[in-house]
This record gives sequence, C-alpha cells and structure tokens, in this order.
Amino acid sequence: MNYRSDIDGLRTIAVFLVILNHVGFSLFSGGFVGVDVFFVISGFLITTIIYSALKKNNFSMSWFLGRRIKRLMPVLLFVIFITTLVFSLLMLPQDLVKYYRSVIWVVSYIGNFFFWREYGGYFDGGSLEAPLLHTWSLAVEEQYYFIWPLMLIVAYRYLGHKGTIITSLLACFAAIMFSQWGTEVTIGAAYYLLPTRFFELLVGSCLALSWQHLPRFNQITNHALSCFGLILIIGSALLLDKNSSFPGYNALYPVIGTALIIFSTTGIINRLLSLKPMVFTGNISYSLYLWHWPILVIFHYTAIELNLVNQFLVIAAIYVISILSWKYIEQPGRHINAKSFKPIFVKFYAMPSIALIMLALLGVNFDGYKSRFSNEILTMDTAFNAHSSKTRKLCHSSYRQSTELPKEQCIFGSVEQQKKAEVFIFGDSHANHLIPFIQTLTDDANLRGQDYTLDRCLPIFNLKWGSNLHKAGLCEKRNKLALEHIKTQAFNYVVLAASWPDFGTRRIFTDQRIEQQAEVEQIFQSQLFATLEVIIQAGAIPIIITDTPTLGGKSPKCMIKNTVFNSGVDCSFQHNENKLINATIAKLTGKYPDLITIEPHKMMCNDDNCTMEINGIPLYRDDDHLNEVGSALLGKIYLKRKGSPFTATIAKGAKTTEHKIIPPSAI
Repeated sequence: MNYRSDIDGLRTIAVFLVILNHVGFSLFSGGFVGVDVFFVISGFLITTIIYSALKKNNFSMSWFLGRRIKRLMPVLLFVIFITTLVFSLLMLPQDLVKYYRSVIWVVSYIGNFFFWREYGGYFDGGSLEAPLLHTWSLAVEEQYYFIWPLMLIVAYRYLGHKGTIITSLLACFAAIMFSQWGTEVTIGAAYYLLPTRFFELLVGSCLALSWQHLPRFNQITNHALSCFGLILIIGSALLLDKNSSFPGYNALYPVIGTALIIFSTTGIINRLLSLKPMVFTGNISYSLYLWHWPILVIFHYTAIELNLVNQFLVIAAIYVISILSWKYIEQPGRHINAKSFKPIFVKFYAMPSIALIMLALLGVNFDGYKSRFSNEILTMDTAFNAHSSKTRKLCHSSYRQSTELPKEQCIFGSVEQQKKAEVFIFGDSHANHLIPFIQTLTDDANLRGQDYTLDRCLPIFNLKWGSNLHKAGLCEKRNKLALEHIKTQAFNYVVLAASWPDFGTRRIFTDQRIEQQAEVEQIFQSQLFATLEVIIQAGAIPIIITDTPTLGGKSPKCMIKNTVFNSGVDCSFQHNENKLINATIAKLTGKYPDLITIEPHKMMCNDDNCTMEINGIPLYRDDDHLNEVGSALLGKIYLKRKGSPFTATIAKGAKTTEHKIIPPSAI
C-alpha cells in the first residue's frame, strides 16, 4: 500500500479531539474518543507492515520492534525527562513520589496498570494531576505490538491467508463482546487495559488483512462512507461524556467511523484530510499528544484558571513546542542510521530508560525532596494523602470483590472491649471515607465498629442500584450479605452512609432503568423504609449519615496551592441541597422515632457556604471524598457541638441499650 496522506490528516482529527476535550471545551465532552481513532489507525498500519513482510517471508520481531523504538522512544523519553525536571520543582512531596513511581512503570510500557491501580477511573479527580496519565494509551499500543505479531505469525503459518482473516474477524467479534462485559463489570480496568481495548486495534488489523478482498465502490459511495465515518467520530465526541459507559459498545462509534474513512480512500473527507495543514498536523500528532497533557497538568497543579484566553494560549504553546519536538527529536530519531536491533535497543531505549529509572528511584528515596517545603505544608500534604480506601482496603471492595464477606480484621475500636462489634457500617465509598468520623464517635462511647463497604452501592436491601443492570445486581447481592450479617451478629447500631441519590439519578432498576421522578422517589423510599424495618427487627438502632458536599470541580488542594503558589483562589464552595434524601428523612423521622440522623456537612458549612479546610487541615482528598484526617476532625467537631449519638453499655452475655434521638433539625 502506498503512503496515505489522508490517514495523517485523520490523526489530526484524533489528536485535536483529545486536546480540545482535555483543555476544557465542554462541547467536546467525548473528545477522549480521539484515542480510539489512533488505535484503529495503529492496528491498520502495523498490520499492513507486518503482513506484507510475512507474505515475503522476511518478517522478524527484532526488525519490527527496532522500528517501533526509533519511531516512539526518543521523543517519549525526552518528554518524560523534561516533565520530570519541571515537576520535581513544582510538586508536593507525596505527589512527586507518586510521579516518580509512574515514570518507572511508563518507561517499562506498563503504565496503564499503574494508572488503573493508583487513580481508578480515568476521569477521577486525582488523575488531572498525573503528568504522564496520557501515556496509558501508548502502553496499550506497545502491548498490542508484542502480542499481535506473534498471533499473526502463528495464524499465517498454520491457517494460511483465508484462515488468518476468518480467525481475526471471529477474534474481533469476541473481543467486542468481552469489552462490553468488562465495561459493565469494572470501570478503571476496562478503560486502561488492553483486553477491553484489543478490538479497537484489531478492527484496524482486520481491515488491513482483508484489504485485497474488500469490494470497491464508486466515487459517490466513497463520499457517503467517508462522511458517515466522520459523523460517527465527531458525533461520539459531542454526545459521549465522562459518565458514558466506555469502551464497550460505545467505542464502536469512533472505531467504525475511523475504519470507514480509511476504507473509503477517495471520499470527500479523505480529500479534505489530505490538505497540507491537516497532513502536517497529523505528522506532528505524536508530539502534540505527548506534550499536551504535561503542559495542562502544570495549569491544573498550580491553580491557573483555564479561561478562554488561556485555553487558546495553551493550544498555541503546545503546537509550537510540538513542531520543535518533531523537527529536532522525533524526525532525527526515525532516521537513526542503525539497522541491527541490539544497538537500537541499548542506545535509544535501555540506557535512557535506566537513567530515568535511577532518577526516579533517587527521588523516591528522598521522599520527594520534602525539605523544599515548610512543616505547615508537609502537614497539609500528609493529611491530603491519607485515604480510608487504602488503609481500609480489606473492608472496602470494588465490584470484583463484591461477594466477599465481612471480615474480623475490619473491627475497630477499644482493644479493651470484647472482640464483637456493636456498630456495623455499610454503604458505598462515601461510607468508607466516613469511617474515621464514625470511629471518633465510637471511641468516645467506648464501642467497637465494623465496616463493610462497596464502591457505588447504596446501603438499601432489595434495591437494584448501579450504572447498569449488571452492577445493580452485584450491589443487590452484596446487600443481601450485609443483611445476613446484621441478623446473625445482633449489633446495637447499624449505620447507613452513602452518596445518596437525588431526583436526577439514572441508577435505579427494576427490569429496566427507572427515570421518572415520582417512581424514583417511591422505589427509593419504600426500599429504604423496608431496610430500616429489618434493622430494627434485628434489635439495632438505625443511623443514617447524610452525604458530605462535593467541591464542584474545585481542587481539594486549593488551600495548599494558595500557600505554595500564591494562587489566590477562593477555596469556599456551595452545598447543593439533596431534595430526595431530605424529603425521605422528613418522612423517616415521623415513622421511626428511634432513628438517628447525622449530617456531617453542618460541621463544615454555614448555611450553603462551605469550607474545604478547618484550622489549616484540608478535609478532602478529591472532589467528593474526605481524607482520613479531615474525616476524623469533623468527628471531633461533631462531638464538641452535639455530643455522642451513642450511649450504649454492653453487659456480659446480654445487650442493653440506651439511646438518644437526634432529630435532623438539631444537627
């Protein structure tokens, strides 16, 4: 196949969808699909190269990987080096240690695993301050470059040309199904890892393998195919957003769109993509992709507002830097005069990678060079990085561990008390982040607690709640385990805490998703009422903890950044009333006089105006989760203002309970 200038132009579409999305243009809320366009292009081009060599019987992995190293590594390692120098000066110690660790994973081309494990979902708040986050896609491609050639060699040798095409197409259909399943089962892993992304590259590969056997259409049809392909790509960039299920079936829109444009060859869109400005930008698209994210992270990290003027200035700066990078690093690297694999591997990958790893290990060893900052900043940094999701990871599950039973290791409280816990806490990650708050209250009452929480799962029995029907079913099963535990353990108190839904929720299911406001309210309230009935019948006093307010996009490090960078950002934020939970609690207090309701947000808010720090201590770790220090601090403030909601005594061999009712209006 001859050089296709339109494919370089297609790279321009891909990279600018990503950049416009990351810079903050809300119109392109699904601009992340640009990465999927890149995947299809990569699968198509490398398979064309590999298969052509296979048919001539002169393909070797060392030759292929040597080409990849020369194409990808010089500029990537240079960007990592410059990024490391810049953020070694800017970053707070614990953030810098995490960055150094990411360097080690990224240069090993397994960075996608690191970002999945450290940041969870791609759109989680902390990921905005990971300078190498975007390299997850490079890791996916490199992993494909290792696996796919080997698969292709085996298939071609034993199945022949037609057998290879048929097997690849069947594998592609299976990979699509697996991606959808993986997207329903997990969130971060499905986004970051190769198995659920495999079909995107494989679509390009199947197109290359089948190229000589595909029908050829007239010019009008090619025009229509290319236009439809562009509509699929741009449409997905406009209609999808961070809340969309992805990749899975939703990734088929940009993937099929890209394949149609590649296939149409001479369509009107192909001609537009072949214009010189489009082709040139496509040529520098790799540099554009590498540079854009670290530059944007500088703005996020130093709390510089990305207003409209700054958005265009950033794009211009990225473009200029990328031209220089392409001309003086990327292009010379591609034309390195070395033909054997060993010198290419040693000089242009192994040696610079080892140097970067040593630099990173040095920074980790010196704790992110924390001597650069005052004790005040270090105290705030330590608080911010104390996460209940990590210290209580045996007790807080993802959907993958949803069937695990409550553990004895999750009992906390006075060691002088008997092993049994008197207080049981279940709910979602917002119950998990309140464990230090609750432990402050139980310690004051000399009680022991046990936590049992699951990501994105409301503590309501017999309720299908989740982003899809599969996850809703897992949540329902998890709560059945909690129900049996409550019945058998005879707790004094059962605490229900969560990111409670409002009327706009689209996560409640029966046989299908429930969206009507009246029906949402009826199902939610009736099932919550039934849950409280079960708890009371089990002999426990129910406690509902309302949610903490979200920061509304403001950085949880706002006060630290104001101190370090003198950014002058207003760190206050507004608390938005949850009308559904407020209406529900109003009904509950009349029906269940023993119910205790705790509203932590009253500890940080004056009316609707809230603070994300108290006495110089940051309360949050991301947009809607408290850090451990902040959570415990709110517990202390609650005790000082309201006293303990627990007044329980445990008699040996029998349970006697005294309690006081705290109406919502009193908190």
